[in-house]
Order: sequence, then C-alpha cells, then structure tokens
Amino acid sequence: MSQRTVTVTALVRYLKSKLENDALIQGILVEGEISNFSAYRSGHWYFSIKDAGAQMRCVMFAGANRRMTWMPKDGDKVIVQADVSVYEGRGEMQLLVTGMKPAGIGDLFLQYEALKAKLAEEGLFDESHKKPIPPYPMRIALVTGKNTAARADVLNTLGRRWPIASIAEFPVLVQGTESAAQIIDALKKADTMGFDVILLVRGGGSIEDLWSFNDERLARTIYQLNTPIITGVGHEVDFTIADFVSDLRAPTPTGAAERCSPDIREVEASLSSLRSRLIVDMNHRMNKEQKALDSLSESPVFRNPMRLYTEPQLRLNTLSLEFRRLLNTVSYRLNQSLEDSRHALVLAAGQRISYAQLKLQETSQNLNHAAKADAVVQRERLNRDASLLDAYSPLKVLRRGYSITMKDQKAVRSAEELAPGDEVSVLLGTGSFRGTVEAVSEKEIDHGKEGNDI
Repeated sequence: MSQRTVTVTALVRYLKSKLENDALIQGILVEGEISNFSAYRSGHWYFSIKDAGAQMRCVMFAGANRRMTWMPKDGDKVIVQADVSVYEGRGEMQLLVTGMKPAGIGDLFLQYEALKAKLAEEGLFDESHKKPIPPYPMRIALVTGKNTAARADVLNTLGRRWPIASIAEFPVLVQGTESAAQIIDALKKADTMGFDVILLVRGGGSIEDLWSFNDERLARTIYQLNTPIITGVGHEVDFTIADFVSDLRAPTPTGAAERCSPDIREVEASLSSLRSRLIVDMNHRMNKEQKALDSLSESPVFRNPMRLYTEPQLRLNTLSLEFRRLLNTVSYRLNQSLEDSRHALVLAAGQRISYAQLKLQETSQNLNHAAKADAVVQRERLNRDASLLDAYSPLKVLRRGYSITMKDQKAVRSAEELAPGDEVSVLLGTGSFRGTVEAVSEKEIDHGKEGNDI
C-alpha cells in the first residue's frame, strides 16, 4: 500500500468541507415525503425526507422553524430549502433545513394557513358563535353555481328528502377572481329575506379552484350573517375557511342538503307513530274517565242529589236562628247600657250646671262688691285731684291781681320777646283787653310789687 492512511475523523471532515463549500448544493430545494418526524423540547425538528429511491436525514433548528405557520407530520409531501452537510458523529450526510412548504400547494397553502390562524385567534371559528340549524326549514336559500353538478345534487336531495320546502336560488360564480364578491353579495341579500337556512355549496376541485372560499371578506361576511348557514364545498377531504366560519360544515353539496333537511318519510313515520300513540293515549284516558264517571253516577249523591244540600240547609237554618237570638240579646244589652249612660249623663250634667250657677252668683256678688269699693276709692281720689288742680289753677292766681300777656296767642315770659308797636292781649282775673306796646324795659322787676310794665 503506497498511499498513506488517514483517520475516520479526518476523512469525514474533508468530505464535510467539500460538501459545505460546494455552492451547487447549498440552499438547494429538495422535494420528498417526511418520515420519522420528531419535535424536541429544545425546539429543533428532526426527520427524514424520502422518495421512492432514497432518503436523507434532516434537521431544522428552532431558529428556522419558528417562522413556520404550520406543523409538518409524517407523510406530508414538502419542498425544503436546505444546505447539504455531514454529521461527523455518525459520518452521515444530512440536510440543514432553513425553510419548508407543502409540495404542490406552495404559497396558496401558506396563505390559507396564515389566514386560518388569524381568524381563529379573532374568534371567528368559536362554537359559541355558531347558530343552531332549524330542524324543519320551510324556506331555504341556495347559493351555488348556475347549472352545476353541485346545484343538481342539492335540488335532487332536497326534492327527495324534503319536497315541501320552498327553495330560492342565488346563482353565482364559484371560482375565479370575481366569484368571492358575487358570493358575498348573494349571502347579504339572502340574509335580509327571512330564510330559515342558507346553503353555500360547490363541487370538488383543486385548491386554486376552491380559493374563492378562502377569501377573508367572505369569511367575515359569513360570521356576521343572522341566518344559519351550512357549507358543502369540495370533497370530504377539502376544508376551506368558509367551512370553519359557517354554522355547520358538510363534506359535500349532497351532505349539505342532507344536513339541512329532515327525511320526509321519517317525519311522516314519526308523525304516524305519534298519531297512533296519541289515539291510544286518548282512548285510555277516555276509558279511565268513563269508568270514573260511571262510578260517580252510581254513588248515593247522584242517585239522590237532594242530599247534597239538605244537611247544609239545616245547618244554615240552625245557625240563622242562633244568630238572630244572639243579635237580639246583644241589641237589648246595648239599649240598656245606652239608657243607663243617658240617665247618668243627665244627672251629671244637672249637678254640673247647678254648681256652675252657684259659682256664677258668688262671682257676680264679689264683682259687685269690688266694683262699689273701687268706685268709692276712685271718687275720693278724683275729689283730691280736683281740689289740687283747683288750688293750682292759674285762674285763681289771676283773681289775686295777676295777668297773662299774650302775643300771637303765646304767653310772653320775658320783655325780650316784645318790641314797641307789638299788639298784645292781656288776660285778667275777670275779662281781658288788647293793647299796643309803647316801650320795653328789660330791667328786672321787683316781684314784691304787683303789676307789670307794658
């Protein structure tokens, strides 16, 4: 052996270096089926991707799978974006996955999952919001494509199961760019017309064909409807956003018609059974009541109806007599008591009046005596006051030779009040006279002398 030997580690690292430096296999897109998928507590995902001829181990670290909006599982067909590398511990080639999406669906599926998660978080899928489906709808609105197999299936099913219902059709486009807007308009119109239930159906197709039923505006319209709505879109494996928001999801258009309507044959059978039971119950009740009536008709009361009220009549008469006796007794006692009270009242009133008359006479005499005594005292006081007034009367002073000089009807007290030429009147003890002042002297007069100078 002319070649030198190398260690396993060195060989694996060499191969690892070669692979990781080859730009052609870095960021490569690989399509295959997932198997042996495991999600560790660390957040890393470990799985294999395989096809009919080979498989490779894969690892998707937590930093990369954190951006995923859906959880892969065994059997999913996917396209992964990865770098080719070697795991040195086992010397195995592996893919370091940096991105993943479902194979064959691509961006539409990712949009679907993102919208589904958004609306679920907002509560549009909550069971508490879903309205009950009426058990016997008589007015049904059908929103579907015109002249489609889904329409025919629904009409055939309803015609077979519940032909007594009235069906109003709202034909719309069920795929294409304009279909979502047409479906929304049809649902809003039907919601105002008083239908018992609305059916929104479409036959199967690819995800692109069914994409109108994943429209966010349509989902919010369905959520706001006042009328219960059943969806039957695609095949049993197809789920659209409209299915999650609706009040009831059926796997197919035919299933929607079946969920909407009862089977008229079963209803008729049930009604027939109920009718039979009602007749049996009525006959049983009538027989029972007839027996009771027969038993009552044979009773002594019905044979002699007078017994029903004879005894009560006797009791009533007895009570009436007792009541009258009691009433007379009470009335007599009341009259006696009233008469006694009247006599007592008259006697008491007479005594009170006599006493009051005596008190009045006594008071009158006392008042007369007091008035006479007071009159004597007042008369004596008046005489004294009159004598005193007479003693101090100015007329007596005038009779002793004094006079009163008046000017302008006012008594003159001082010579300063007079001036030569003033007219005065002089009041004497007997009579008076008028005169004119000739001269005035302010010299004090000796009051020991009688007379005044004028």
